[in-house]
Amino acid sequence: MMNEENILDFWRWFVKSESRIQKCIQTKDSKEQEKIIHVLNEFILGFGAFSWDIGQNDNDQWFFTISPNLDGELLKISKAVIELAPDHLNWLFYSSKPAKIWNYQLEVYDELLDVFTVDTSTWHYNAFEEDDGSVELVLEINELAHKHSEAVENSITSFIINELGEEFLISEISNIEFFELFDEELSATKSPIEGLKSQVISQ
Repeated sequence: MMNEENILDFWRWFVKSESRIQKCIQTKDSKEQEKIIHVLNEFILGFGAFSWDIGQNDNDQWFFTISPNLDGELLKISKAVIELAPDHLNWLFYSSKPAKIWNYQLEVYDELLDVFTVDTSTWHYNAFEEDDGSVELVLEINELAHKHSEAVENSITSFIINELGEEFLISEISNIEFFELFDEELSATKSPIEGLKSQVISQ
């Protein structure tokens, strides 16, 4: 069970170090960044096998994200940590990777560690609501289906996190299937990928 005092210790350090954190990011002070990263790693990895991100978003709003790395049990812990975040700071605090406003372009490594671009705006989908309210997602991903399995998995995971958020992927999606092209039955009900969020979030 998570020790609440350890969480409070972290947030006390965070409040005390806020100006240092912001300054070293803005000035790109590599030595100071190394110190901050070291302390953050000690705290966050002390809570579990998390990853984290910190910085400014496109609106110059400061944010700090703890990612449970798609683990439902770790999500419970990251939520407990963020619930105790200081509300007097002008920061956005996230217990998992949030959905984004983005251009539907992904940079993905293939099996040779070469980078290639995936244009997910050309994808289509079918989303089916299960009896328990979760979502089965079927994707038409075009030529990406011929890539190495790890590249395909990473692309689909990154797409869902960017579009719907990591928590939705953990908690609400029951199954994911993909095809290069849908058959006649799935083609009859498919929709452009840009409509996915509005459909499944409203279910």
